[in-house]
Amino acid sequence: MQKILQKKANRNIIIFICMVLIALLCRILGKISFQYVLNGIVRSIIYIGLYIGWAISIHKRVVQKLVKNTLLLISGLMIFWFIIRTIKYFFTIDANIERYLWYSYYLPMLFIPQAALQAAILLGQPEEYTLPKWSKLIYLPAIFCFLLVISNDFHQRVFSFPLGEIWTDKAYCYESGYYIVLLWEILCGVSAFILMVYKCRLSQRKKYLPVIGICITIIYAVIHASGVQWMQVIGGDITAVLCLMFVCIFESCIYCGLIQTNTGYEQLFEVCTMGAQITDLKYHVCYASSNAMELPKTIMKESAKKEVVVDKKTVIKGRPIQGGYVLWQEDIKDILMLLEKMEENRKTIEESNCIEQENYQTKAKINMLREKNRLYDKLQMQTAGQIELLNNLLYQYEAETNFTAKRRLLAKISVIGTYIKRCGNLIFIEERAEVSDIAELEACLEESFSSLRLMGVMCAFAAPSGAFIYVRDAVRIYNFFETVIEACLDSLLSVWVKFRVHKESLIFCMEVESNANLTSFFEITDTSSYEDGVWRFTFTVKKAGEA
Repeated sequence: MQKILQKKANRNIIIFICMVLIALLCRILGKISFQYVLNGIVRSIIYIGLYIGWAISIHKRVVQKLVKNTLLLISGLMIFWFIIRTIKYFFTIDANIERYLWYSYYLPMLFIPQAALQAAILLGQPEEYTLPKWSKLIYLPAIFCFLLVISNDFHQRVFSFPLGEIWTDKAYCYESGYYIVLLWEILCGVSAFILMVYKCRLSQRKKYLPVIGICITIIYAVIHASGVQWMQVIGGDITAVLCLMFVCIFESCIYCGLIQTNTGYEQLFEVCTMGAQITDLKYHVCYASSNAMELPKTIMKESAKKEVVVDKKTVIKGRPIQGGYVLWQEDIKDILMLLEKMEENRKTIEESNCIEQENYQTKAKINMLREKNRLYDKLQMQTAGQIELLNNLLYQYEAETNFTAKRRLLAKISVIGTYIKRCGNLIFIEERAEVSDIAELEACLEESFSSLRLMGVMCAFAAPSGAFIYVRDAVRIYNFFETVIEACLDSLLSVWVKFRVHKESLIFCMEVESNANLTSFFEITDTSSYEDGVWRFTFTVKKAGEA
């Protein structure tokens, strides 16, 4: 691949030299033959074509935008120079037009050195570098000099012409303005040359090439100025020679690395550590790195669609690009080892998790049984008296033969059983939350009332909807209710329970109509009374917020 690229570069150089030699031959033939016009036009076309080709090459190769634009400006000025020279010498017969075309020479003559100086400043700078805004001021002298030349007919401060003769470039004298223009050209050119020579010292690759080009240019200028005859024949056209030397100098700057280009990627691709290759649309390899594997077309085509494993440690991947495909190989040996290790770790963790899960489930079962036993013990302690009473009632029921008495015993058993059931519910609720809706206590009381009604007891209940109560207070109220009911169960005629809200409290009121003596409950209530066979009890509990 490197040899192919080198051959291509050598071919371009040979073509360039051949075109220059043909142009030189046209100049010599124009001097000694009658076909002066034809040879001159062919020579101009060759130079214009060369500079157009160089401009295209610069646009493709140079990376830094400002340097590229500067070199394109130089190539455009060279093309402009040759166009107006060709028009002046071969297509114009009017003296005034010829004179202004001659004045127009100074546009490229002034701005090519100016642009060369700007390019020299930009040489070796990073790609993102931009010139400061004040640097645009250096174009003002060149603009002033060009305006001075182009307006020469009005003041003749650059060129003066003899009186009574036609004003042409065949008979004129230099005036002070010409030396100002010449001084600025020399100043820009010398500054550009000096800056290039200085920056060549900073290059690490064949830094002598631009210096050689600059030295040849200076030697040519000295020999041409001396008026040697052979130089007038071969290189008498100083415009063509200087333009060629400018091209050679900037090309040498590109070659030695002072001007950044996007060439050399083929060599970089070849020495890269990743095994990769670029193919055309028919999967013919165009570029390949040194360690890329040789792949059959079937694998290339398949890799453009999905990953292809070619051996135990290599996978081929591919992607379409403009004009072809890029394929690269990845070493998956380490990945496979890591996957194997991860699989081993997964199995180990899975086994460990199974043991941990079994241990967890066993502990959960033990904790659940412990919790059940704890709640059962708590319920048994809370309802021990009722359980004993329930057993006695059951013995009585079995021993009783009277149907009416047995029915009343069943009603008592239902009252005691209801309390045990509902008290258990409240205890379970207390384990989960501190606060409950008063409707839960209302349900307990209503179920107890249902059992009492079996004994012919009149029952009533009233409570505000949406109120909340602490569960511990609900248990306390329900226990008080059950204890009172059990104390007067045999003579109980009616029960009335009411809750009312007072500020931040709930007042529990209970009225019982019975002949039993309930004075023992007076000490555990806030207020108590007895009147006409009706016992009244009240006590206050704190109202709770929402759960």
